[in-house]
Amino acid sequence: MTLFFIVSSFTARLAAQENLDALVKKCETMDSVDINYVRAKDEKTKKLETKIINITIKNNQALINQFLEAFKKDEINANNVIEDKKGGRIISLFYQFADDTYSFTSGTKDFRGLGHEKAGYAVVTVLKGPKGKNASK
Repeated sequence: MTLFFIVSSFTARLAAQENLDALVKKCETMDSVDINYVRAKDEKTKKLETKIINITIKNNQALINQFLEAFKKDEINANNVIEDKKGGRIISLFYQFADDTYSFTSGTKDFRGLGHEKAGYAVVTVLKGPKGKNASK
């Protein structure tokens, strides 16, 4: 019985933010998004581990919408949720899971120097918790 509880608890943790994790992995293979990694050395293993992932999405409303849908799907597994809406649009989200924390900020920005007048953008930040080992880099 104890083994069942441990296994089901571990499985629930893995599935807690499965939709968000899948989108982060997808973004890591895309050339159209900017990604920044912050890594630190784990004192026990002496290996560099990803602590923070920042993903910047510019002028790709479909991908932004996919993140919003993933947040909604994974919301039931979040321990804490903060949602900020302005004019009926979601401006920012903050979801804290057992191990990792995800934040989302969106808006419009003047990208004239990049060939766009004004474009939608979003920034997704993943803070890896002490047990969060799912970073692919």
